[in-house]
Amino acid sequence: MITNSADNANSNGHAPSKHAPSKHALTHWEPRHVLSLDAAKRHSAFIHNARLVLIGLSGLLLLVLLWYFISSPKPKPSPDNPDESVKMINPVYKGRTADNLPFRITADEAVRFLQSPDETTLVNPILNFLRSDEAKESQVLALTGHYNSETQVLELHQVVRLKTDDGNDCHTSQARIFVKEKRIEGDEPIVCIGKFGRVSGSAFEINDNYAEFVFKDGMTAQIIPEKSEQGLVPTDPTDPAAPLQGGKNE
Repeated sequence: MITNSADNANSNGHAPSKHAPSKHALTHWEPRHVLSLDAAKRHSAFIHNARLVLIGLSGLLLLVLLWYFISSPKPKPSPDNPDESVKMINPVYKGRTADNLPFRITADEAVRFLQSPDETTLVNPILNFLRSDEAKESQVLALTGHYNSETQVLELHQVVRLKTDDGNDCHTSQARIFVKEKRIEGDEPIVCIGKFGRVSGSAFEINDNYAEFVFKDGMTAQIIPEKSEQGLVPTDPTDPAAPLQGGKNE
């Protein structure tokens, strides 16, 4: 059977290629390509608008926060509590006396109230000082104390003890020490033991660089006489000019 070759050839006289797209396929591809471009444009516009909206909301939120901080009531500072305090461990206070000699005050603990910053309550305070340039350190210690750094006055209470470099050892229950002026006052009984013997009084003062002891309101003394090279020289007790050789003097 003989067929017409024109049925198997295209208008150009060539046979159709297997890989060539048909007109029907091209017809369906072109609208789909156009639709994908429109969707990309719409997506880009949506992203752009969303970005503008987010920036606007961020600015609005910033303005709201700024308004809140400006219009919110300011906290009022609380008044100082007179009972509020600062506690210090092993504090050290240093200074110089009127004759430019150093002194040092130490304690196991110190409590300073904020209402009175110059005043400090001390536990086991110790005052170390020098009576003169050539002297060794002397000290006063007690169980409790109160120090005013402005006036440089040290109040001591409970088992107060003064030990000087020249051998004096005094015991009392209260002493008011003017640290800069190098003198002490006391309103309670005191007992002092030294090279002179043993002396007690109902009140006292210690002046002249802690070298002069003044006993007030009655004094009891047991004097230890100094020995001369010849030993003790007997004297007439009826002689008023005779030195005191011992016993009590009230």
